[in-house]
Formats: sequence, C-alpha cells, structure tokens
Amino acid sequence: MITSMNTIRVSATKARNNFFELLNQVNLGAQVVIERDSKEVAVMSSRKQTVDWVALKKASEATHGILKDYDPKRDNPFNRPGAWPNLGKWDK
Repeated sequence: MITSMNTIRVSATKARNNFFELLNQVNLGAQVVIERDSKEVAVMSSRKQTVDWVALKKASEATHGILKDYDPKRDNPFNRPGAWPNLGKWDK
C-alpha cells in the first residue's frame, strides 16, 4: 500500500484481501484508490453528509417565536378546568 496525504493506493487484489481495514481507513477520513494493471479503476471515499443551510434557515425563521405565548402554569393540561383533581399528583 502506498500512502500519500490521506490517499491510499492499493491493487485490486490487496483491496479485496484488506477490504475491512481499508473501510476503517476511509471512515477515519482517508481516500482509497484501487488500481488494476497500474490504472485507477475505483475510488473509496467517505460519504459526505451535507447540511441544506437554506432549508435550515427557512425552517428556523418559520418557527421563530413559536413558544413566546407558552405559559407552563396556564397551559398545563393538568391545571385546566374540568381536569380530574388528582391527575398528575401520583408522581409527587
């Protein structure tokens, strides 16, 4: 195996024989180039999970202030009129 700046180059045979070891290296951030007859035939790299920042900002703006009118004393279902008087007292 030849290693160069997070890139590992291996033959197809070595990749087959050391697949799980190479998979662990990819998980740590390395990129594996698999060669057959001294030609690159495949690349193993980690799957990048990206964040859709535009959608996240839009969702954040849509929920801004959603809890501003929430009052735990007033909005508690145990304290509403008509609630069973012992409801919620078993855990005190």
